[in-house]
Amino acid sequence: MTHVTEDDLDDLEFDTLRTGDHISAARRLSELAEAVSGGVSRANVLLRAGEQWQHAGDHEAAAALYRAALEDGGETYGDPRAYLADALFKLGRDADARALVARIDADAPRDPEVYRAVAEVLYEQGDAAGCHEWATRGADVVLAVRGSGGAAEDAALAEDSLEALLRLRYRARVDLGRPEDDYDAMLDDLLKNA
Repeated sequence: MTHVTEDDLDDLEFDTLRTGDHISAARRLSELAEAVSGGVSRANVLLRAGEQWQHAGDHEAAAALYRAALEDGGETYGDPRAYLADALFKLGRDADARALVARIDADAPRDPEVYRAVAEVLYEQGDAAGCHEWATRGADVVLAVRGSGGAAEDAALAEDSLEALLRLRYRARVDLGRPEDDYDAMLDDLLKNA
């Protein structure tokens, strides 16, 4: 058994950005997932391995690892179903991907990063209206956390997601030919204060 931390996984991924060898990273992460004990969940390592396969262009291998992460049920960042939906779209299995997005929607996630991930997937598929809707709802989740005076850590994580959500929403809004609105003003304020 191997003790793996988030820092270990980040180091491996940063090294992969330098080398571009996503296949080796995917294989290493898959091996780690089978030996991990403590530190990070097996599901989290499987999810990261799937992302590396996806970067390498092997969407079938990625989908298998995303499914394994879902079956494992351990703690992960975001929602593995969003990553699986992306792989399924890339495999031409649009109906299955959309069914997953519908299931995520039915669960009404409270993590703004889930909304960001789904919005990105839909935008990449040319679904500007879907991207706009998911990015708007994700921004609304952040605003609700901000307004609730919740835990400082939750608020900080939500704020980190807000700019990405508003940028996605802006691109989709422009593509849809809709007029500027209060969300665009919020993005302007964020960019001015950055």
